[in-house]
Amino acid sequence: METAAHRRYLIVMVLTLAAVIAAAALLNRAANPYCLFASDWFSARVKPETFTHLRLVKAMQTRHLHPQAIILGSSRAETGLDPAHPAWAAQPVYNLGLSDAGIYEIKRYFQHACAVGGLKQAVLLLDFTAFLPGGSNAPDFREDRLAMKADGTPNPALPWKDYLVGLASWDACVGSAATLLGRGAEKRYLPDGSRDANAEDARVLSKGGAAKAFAAYEKRALPLMNNGAMTLGTAEMGHLRDTLALARKHHVDLRLAIAPMHARYLEMISIVGQWDLYEQWKREITRLVEEEAAASRLSAVLLMDFGGYDTFTTEEVPQRGLARYYLEASHFTKTLGDILLARVLSADVGQPQNFGVRLEGQMIAAHLAAIRDARAAWRAGHAADLETLKAYAR
Repeated sequence: METAAHRRYLIVMVLTLAAVIAAAALLNRAANPYCLFASDWFSARVKPETFTHLRLVKAMQTRHLHPQAIILGSSRAETGLDPAHPAWAAQPVYNLGLSDAGIYEIKRYFQHACAVGGLKQAVLLLDFTAFLPGGSNAPDFREDRLAMKADGTPNPALPWKDYLVGLASWDACVGSAATLLGRGAEKRYLPDGSRDANAEDARVLSKGGAAKAFAAYEKRALPLMNNGAMTLGTAEMGHLRDTLALARKHHVDLRLAIAPMHARYLEMISIVGQWDLYEQWKREITRLVEEEAAASRLSAVLLMDFGGYDTFTTEEVPQRGLARYYLEASHFTKTLGDILLARVLSADVGQPQNFGVRLEGQMIAAHLAAIRDARAAWRAGHAADLETLKAYAR
């Protein structure tokens, strides 16, 4: 009798556990919080887990969408560059920008998009800090969820660990509930992979407006930037070279743009002693791009520099409300991103010609000198801003 009771107890316990797991799997499949599947059983207005599981969501969405054009880069790319811009020649377009991404992660997600197939066009927004040595991959980055291995060979296996966690874990159930209830996240993403501009504006306003958002960012970022790095990373430059070679191998029209940080951010680079290194970086990537073109006997890859002092990057920061072109010193709005994309994708002569200069070896010295002159003019009229920034660095 006792043995039979034990057996019944075990059977009930196993069946109950199986039912709980099945119910969790059904809930998580229905809500699809991590975008593991190409379709949702229940449509959701927002996907809050995109922010908390960014690298998983974007790897899976790339598999589902098979984009013919992508945006690459860090949070600046996913915030400021719009997949819906009319100048894209290929469709669909997906914003594959990744917050806090280094150039290795960017290269690996580019490999992933190439392996999925159909990719024809890409814009890579280059960040100076991604080329400093000593960086590390984000905690949620995983090699095994990408469709190509780091050595360039195919990875045919699906990321079973992600499916297991995404269907049967408690965290996934919490994420499903948040998705179905329409709860927000710190940052909101659109289905095309870009950040929701309205949500970004609301976040700035919640901090008290542009001036306070600039100040909050600068106070937080300046101590982190003061890391003593005075050289460019050899490995990081190699990853950019690999990216260019990968584009050539897969016949992807890859275009490069140096990010348009606000003048206040450029001064932050100077305050931590990296201005000369910033100029050296521009010279080095110009040389690398031209060497790659020469080796492949192809026309040069388009490389445009938006990292200077011009009408847009020197926008005055309003004390109240929103700035037009910047959320804070590091991140630009889609309004400015649209102008950048028009220059990069179509070289439209109707666009402002003082915003974005094509970098070529024979003119790089004159170009950098012109930026220094524009910088001196800006500094002469913004002594108070410079003193404020220096105070934040102390």
